Parts: sequence; C-alpha cells; structure tokens
Amino acid sequence: MIKRWGLLGLLLLLLGCRAGRPLSPPAATRTPLPPTSTATLLPTADQPAEPTAVPTLTATMLPNPTSTIQSTATLVPTETAVPETAALPTPLLNAPPVTRRAKVERWQNVAEYSFFSQSRQEDVLFTIYTPPGYDQTDQRYPVLYFLHGSQGSQILFWNAISREVAAANGDAGAWITRLIESGELPPFIIVAARDDQGGWTTLSETMATQELIAAIDGNWRTIAARNGRSLAGFSMGAMGATIYPARHPNLYCNTMLLAESGVLDTTTFWVENQQAVLASGLEVALVVGERDTRAVNATTIMEQTLTNLNIPHELHVVPNVSHNFGQLYNQIGLWALQFHASCWQQ
Repeated sequence: MIKRWGLLGLLLLLLGCRAGRPLSPPAATRTPLPPTSTATLLPTADQPAEPTAVPTLTATMLPNPTSTIQSTATLVPTETAVPETAALPTPLLNAPPVTRRAKVERWQNVAEYSFFSQSRQEDVLFTIYTPPGYDQTDQRYPVLYFLHGSQGSQILFWNAISREVAAANGDAGAWITRLIESGELPPFIIVAARDDQGGWTTLSETMATQELIAAIDGNWRTIAARNGRSLAGFSMGAMGATIYPARHPNLYCNTMLLAESGVLDTTTFWVENQQAVLASGLEVALVVGERDTRAVNATTIMEQTLTNLNIPHELHVVPNVSHNFGQLYNQIGLWALQFHASCWQQ
C-alpha cells in the first residue's frame, strides 16, 4: 500500500514540473519574396496608348539680329520634265532667252523656267503662273513678283499656300484660278524667282529689277509698265520688297512686306528716296504675325519710319501666327492679292 502511494506521489511530482514549463512554438515557415522586377504598364482595353507626338516644324525666332531665321522645311514638288521641243513664248528683242525646265504637275498652270543672269553669272530659276485662257487670247496681264525667304526657293509661294491655305485644297495654282474665275481677282501672272546667294539685297538688285523683269516682259504678254507690276516678299524677301521699290519706285505700283526679318536696316532706303517714292504714289503694305516677335519688332520700326516720312502705308497684324508665310496667307491671302490688284491697269 505504501509502495502504491509512493509511486502515485512521484507521478504527481513529475506532472507538476512538466506543467510549469512553456511549450516551444513550431518554427515559422517563410514564403520567399518574388524577385524584384520593373513593371511595364500596359494600357487598358478601353484606354489605348497615346501615339508619340510628331514635332511640328516651326520657325525659331532668334533674338540676335545678325542671325539667320530658320524657316519651315520646303517640300520639293513632283515635276515632269518637258521635252526641249516644248513651245516657248516668243521673245521680244533684247529680252534674255528663257529655258523651260519643267511643268510642275502638282500646281495648276505653274511651270518652271530659267534664264542666264549676266550680273550674277549664273542661271536663275523661276516659277511662273499664267491665268486661265492665257493661250487663247492676245490679252496682256499684270505681274506679281514674289521674293522668298532665306531658306526658301522659287517654289515657296506655291508649296506654302498649297500646304497651309485651307481654301487651296493642296493646289495653290487651282486656288488662284478659282479666284480669277469667280471674279474676286482679275487675271494676272505670278512670278517667283530664286536667289541662292544675294538674299534679295543690293547684291541681287540688277538681277531682280532689270534682268528678271526683262525676261518676263520679253517672253510673256505682260503689262510692261509700273501699273502692271507689283512686288511682295517674305522674311529676307521682304528686304528686297523694301529696297527695290524704294530705289526704283517707278517700276512697281505697290509692294508688300510680309514678316520682314530685320536682319538688315532697310529703313535708310526709304529715307534716301523719300521724294521719289512720294512722287510715284507707291503703295506700301506691312503684314506680320502676332507671334512673330522678331518680325514684329522690325515691322514696328518700319511702320514708324514710313509714318515719319509721310509715305502712305497700311499695317496688318495677323493673330495667332508666327514666322510662317503659308499661315499668314491662310488668313490674309485674298486680301493681299486684292491689295496688289488695286493698282493694276485693267
């Protein structure tokens, strides 16, 4: 009996010691982290990814007046070569002979020619537009001469209008033809020559005011007089549209300065020739885009000079346009052409 109680007491003692010790928890199992990676965000099905924006080529206006203005890139039109046997205008005596280079298929009634400039000792390329019915009549027509900017060419007028003027629907020649056929403009000729070296300064004066005019008057049926001749120039071309009429006011009945670059101070030409300009009755128009800071500055100086000299002129600031000829013409093209036509002999 005593032995049984002894065994029972020993058992109770062992159980009491066991209950006083805490139980160790089982070791936790760690789930390994996935390797770090760069997540690529994909668009959801109802929100497609936005395409990469294509930068728009626009002119950069440089504050330094001696710098060159960067202009909108010019696209070369598709041209179809014309055989040497193609009919040429019958030249007048002493007129520089012209060579037909191509018929520009992209633009209605526009062709490319060249003549050799004695003063420049090189061929001068030019494009020419002839109005509807030119080949069916013996009528004579006024001429608008256009001078391109520093990085333009003889196709700037056509290319920029075709690209930027909504009403042109991609064809500047067809647009001019529609304006003539609708009676909004009289029939006229447009000539745009190329100046690779002179920048339409006095270096190109003989070519522009003598040789080019002689080539056009001598080979096409023009009104070869002051009231049948207008001039317009864009950017660097506006320098020529200042210099040439100021020095030769009896050559042109009006001139238009579009976004003058201000690279050179051309106001002195008006000062030096004030009396001759006033006597001729030359009409002057200044056009500039509101956002074209550099040209606005140059145009402001020019406008003040003309005012001080009492030379009649008008100024048009085109809203929301920078240094871009096509965008200017998109807003003021018809008005600009009607301004030129206002002094032509009808």
